[in-house]
Amino acid sequence: MAYDYRLIVCEKGKGVLKVTLNQPDTLNALNPDLERELHGSLQEGDDDPEVFCMVICGAGRAFSSGYAMGAFPGRKGSLTDPAIYGSIGEFLGVVQVHDYENVQNRQLALWRLKKPVIAAVHGYCMGGGMWLAMACDMCYCSDDAVFGQPEVRHNANSTFLIPALAGWHRAARYLYTGDHFDGKEAERIGLVNECLPREKLMPTVMALAERIARVPPHSVRIMKRLILSGYMAYGIGAAMEVCAPYSTLAHCSHGPERQAMFDAQKERGMKGFLEERDGKFLPEPFGPKSKAKK
Repeated sequence: MAYDYRLIVCEKGKGVLKVTLNQPDTLNALNPDLERELHGSLQEGDDDPEVFCMVICGAGRAFSSGYAMGAFPGRKGSLTDPAIYGSIGEFLGVVQVHDYENVQNRQLALWRLKKPVIAAVHGYCMGGGMWLAMACDMCYCSDDAVFGQPEVRHNANSTFLIPALAGWHRAARYLYTGDHFDGKEAERIGLVNECLPREKLMPTVMALAERIARVPPHSVRIMKRLILSGYMAYGIGAAMEVCAPYSTLAHCSHGPERQAMFDAQKERGMKGFLEERDGKFLPEPFGPKSKAKK
């Protein structure tokens, strides 16, 4: 297997494929090219007879800051800003495809892999980056991890994976506000297997992956299929699929608050968008933005 990629780094050894999102300047923000390489490498690992478990992590200060919210080349503003499109049909044509692929070709794609995938999260793990981590078979994080689903603040939605893992009431606390929460809180509400000191995160995850790699591979494959077939039978897979039309509906909902965010983004870039969206929620309960500015 070649594992020849530009935006990610792949390392293979002891039966484990480690895939590192390698765009630290953007805090590993997800875009079509990065996701294409990520899922291509995971499929390559799934087909590799020398790989029995896979690990996803991020380079730099974050696992992933979520989806890059820029528009197409030559268009200024957000991908979901109706003003940059010529018609509602063009808008829906782009947004609907993005929302559907986000569920089918990204989150559920991890479920369709034969081999286990473990997420090793440090730093920011926000929005779509968190969806990626939650869709893995296991998720471990460091004590500097900051999780969040801020989509609700800009007329977008999360994934049903969050309440499926944490439970309705625990998930609602964060999905209804978009508030940040730390690794210990993620551990408490059941979103991660364990929150570890930063220096122990990768050694712990790699040791676990190598341990899984020693188990007869067909047994692991059957066990993964048993778990995820059960989740599909429960209706969790269908609930995740329903997120796609709800996401499109949310993106089509437009009002003065959302327009103010898009206007701020056109004037001051992503910093302006975030200031307009999150300013009234500062300080956050956890993380680097939890301290009020002096």
